[in-house]
Amino acid sequence: MTQSTTTPQPIAPHEAVPETNEITFDGMPGVGTAHVPAAGAPEEVQATGPVDFVPGLPGAGAPPPPAAPRLRRPRTTREPRTPLTPQQRAVRLGTGLAVLGLALLEVGLLLGFGATRYWSTVSLWSAFVTLAALLVLLPFAGRRLGLRPDAAWKVAAGGLTGAAVFWVLVVLPQVASDRGFVLTAGLAALGAALWVAPSRRA
Repeated sequence: MTQSTTTPQPIAPHEAVPETNEITFDGMPGVGTAHVPAAGAPEEVQATGPVDFVPGLPGAGAPPPPAAPRLRRPRTTREPRTPLTPQQRAVRLGTGLAVLGLALLEVGLLLGFGATRYWSTVSLWSAFVTLAALLVLLPFAGRRLGLRPDAAWKVAAGGLTGAAVFWVLVVLPQVASDRGFVLTAGLAALGAALWVAPSRRA
C-alpha cells in the first residue's frame, strides 16, 4: 500500500475549493480514493443565539401572583321597626273594613242569586247605597283631601245612615236570601269601619 499526496491544480479566482489530501489504497478491491479536508481548513460553525429557555421540571418557573383578598361588605344592621301607634292601627283596620263593606255591597247589587239584579230593578237605590258606602271612607282619606277629622267622621256617619235606610227598605224584605246575607255583611263591615275611625277614637 502506497500513499501519495497530490497538490491541487490552480483554479480560477472565482472558485473557492478547500484543499484536500487524496489517499489511495492500491491492491484492495472495491476501495477507491477518499478526500479528506486538509489540515487547517476552516469548518463551518453554526451560530446560536442567547439561551432563552432552560428546560426544567413541569410547572417550575416564577410562582403565580397571589390572589387579591376578597373584600367583605360590612354587615348593615337592620333598624328595628317602630311599633305602630293605636291611631295608625285604627286607620289600617278601618280602611280594610270600609273597603270590604263596599265590595260586599257591590257583589250583592251586581249578582242576581237566582233573581233579577238590583242594578236592573232598583238602579237609583243601588247608586244611592254605593255613594253612601264611599262616604264611609272619608275618615281614613280625609287628611289627604284636606278635611278635618271630625267633619269627615260626620259625613261618614251620614253615609252609613243612608246605607242603613237602603237595607231596611230594600234588603229587609228578602233578608233570608243569599243576596240579603251578602248585603247585610257589607253593612256590618261599614259600621265596624266607622266605629274604629281615628276621629271618633280621638
